[in-house]
Amino acid sequence: MQSFPVLSEELAQLLRSSDQRATPQRVMILSVLHAAENHLTADEVFQRLGPMSSALNRSTVYRTLERFRDAGIVSETDLGGGVRVFELLDGRRHHHLVCHACSGMIEMDDEPVESMRAAIRDRYGFEPVVDHLAIWRACPACATAELD
Repeated sequence: MQSFPVLSEELAQLLRSSDQRATPQRVMILSVLHAAENHLTADEVFQRLGPMSSALNRSTVYRTLERFRDAGIVSETDLGGGVRVFELLDGRRHHHLVCHACSGMIEMDDEPVESMRAAIRDRYGFEPVVDHLAIWRACPACATAELD
């Protein structure tokens, strides 16, 4: 996994090290994800480009995010409502436990998922890519409320 970039030149280098051309448009999209404090939909990325978006259209943003996902630069996850969200991978895999009742989220580290990856590799000879997983169920508070 790549280290987390902090400057435009580092974003461009991240692209090049992932065999991606470092076009100004791609660097702009990565800059939006870098500045985000949470996961963004493709539409939110497009909106945050603001005046810079004249060089891009919405479908280009979608295709670019999918290309970044395939290159392992960003993660794509459905955290609810069937909406794909994207996040710049920062060298630290993390996952989410999402409550189906209250939509609350608990961030989970990668250790349990790494064990799952190893079990899949050992048993099936298949190398799974699980960089950003959402697991759904009731959180402890909602589970207790459902029992009452």
